[in-house]
Amino acid sequence: MRKTYLLLSSLLFCALFVTDAHAVAPQETVAPVPPQVIVPTSSKDKHGNTLEKSMAYVKTLQVKNGKLFVSLDYIQWFFGKAAVKAYLQDHPLEKEDYPMPYYIRNNSPKIRTFEVSPKASFTLQTNSTQGEYFHWNEAVNADTFKKFVLSKGIPYQIPFHVEVTNGVITKMTEQYIP
Repeated sequence: MRKTYLLLSSLLFCALFVTDAHAVAPQETVAPVPPQVIVPTSSKDKHGNTLEKSMAYVKTLQVKNGKLFVSLDYIQWFFGKAAVKAYLQDHPLEKEDYPMPYYIRNNSPKIRTFEVSPKASFTLQTNSTQGEYFHWNEAVNADTFKKFVLSKGIPYQIPFHVEVTNGVITKMTEQYIP
């Protein structure tokens, strides 16, 4: 039964991914393809600013004193062969092949809260459509971002690529998951 479910899930994913990502009208863009592995990173730029990049689920949105704060649950993203390897590391007794092309690891219960810069950029993949296709890489303002996240119901499991500079969110981009 489990093997049948996994096989059907794989076929459904492939059908959705191929249809949404490749059967687009000439004026539309292709679905963003994720890298093989995304884990939280931190570095300093040449000006000494701390730059962090991660993927996370949004846990809460709050407005305090006119400022937007977002609480995040960091995740690790694996795609393709890296997804299979990570899945097997986390499930060593699993005898079935992992059929999905992506795997999300969420090992830490730690929630991090950040202020969002008034100049932050927000990019959504599934906010609106053009005809029957998603409008990929749609740049939106903070209000549209808040409405989108709240409409999904927090804590909805939508992964976002998050960029933080000196402890303030400067960019959030939705990761499309079929």
